[in-house]
Amino acid sequence: MFPVSLLILSCFFFAVLAALIKYLSEQIHPFEQAFFRNFISILIIYPFILKYKIKISKKENFKLLLLRGGFGGITMILLFWSYSLIPLSQAMAISFTTPLFMYLGSIIFFKEKILKINTTAIILGFILTIILIRPDLELKFGVLIALIASLTHAVAGLLVKQISKTESVLLLMFSMVLLMAPISFLPSLYVWTNPDSLEIIILLIVIAGVATIGNFLWTKALSKGTLTNLMPFEFSKLLFATILGILFFNEELDFITIFCGISLLFLNHYLAKSLRKNEKT
Repeated sequence: MFPVSLLILSCFFFAVLAALIKYLSEQIHPFEQAFFRNFISILIIYPFILKYKIKISKKENFKLLLLRGGFGGITMILLFWSYSLIPLSQAMAISFTTPLFMYLGSIIFFKEKILKINTTAIILGFILTIILIRPDLELKFGVLIALIASLTHAVAGLLVKQISKTESVLLLMFSMVLLMAPISFLPSLYVWTNPDSLEIIILLIVIAGVATIGNFLWTKALSKGTLTNLMPFEFSKLLFATILGILFFNEELDFITIFCGISLLFLNHYLAKSLRKNEKT
């Protein structure tokens, strides 16, 4: 249950991250936020790399680390691009295909066991997410871009699982932000606004800190747990995001939101209970 707890906690941090990005986006474009998130994360992680003298244990993993960082960078660019092409609700709905892709990938590439309860949970979780977000999906270019972003995100997650068998979680995180900083810097040049207030600077630092903690918890969970057990819990991110949206952005709370939120909560509780039972047997 420890990896599941880490994953759910990472979902909370990622939901907080999304809320902070949304709040700051009126003053600083998300592209620029992405660059500062990566740049400041380098400064946060690098002292730990030096302190613990972390190095690549296997030279052949260098290519995998580059691939993981590359897919992470591509995901970020495509995701932000999709935000400008289609409504945010549609982009969010499509992003929840990532757990489905990772679930299938874990079975195909890592030969993980298919459990009926996990398969049912991830399908129900996705259906409840679509009902909750209620996207008006049409076959548009932006929809395709968002779908590709979900696929590249899933590939990055599968690479994390593979590399973490022999490499440190901190090394995985550091290599990612090191590659993503220059990748995210290029598009930010077209929308650059100088952070001209203390509040903005503090928020950019907080965003980087929250993202780093969330990424550490997520990477640690993937490295320690079984993906087929973990992926259904990815939908808890939407539950946290909905609560934050109601509390801080005055988003509407209707019957469908309450029903889907409670259903996701019970689904996670039932799945966690079943996993605990399986661990004991």
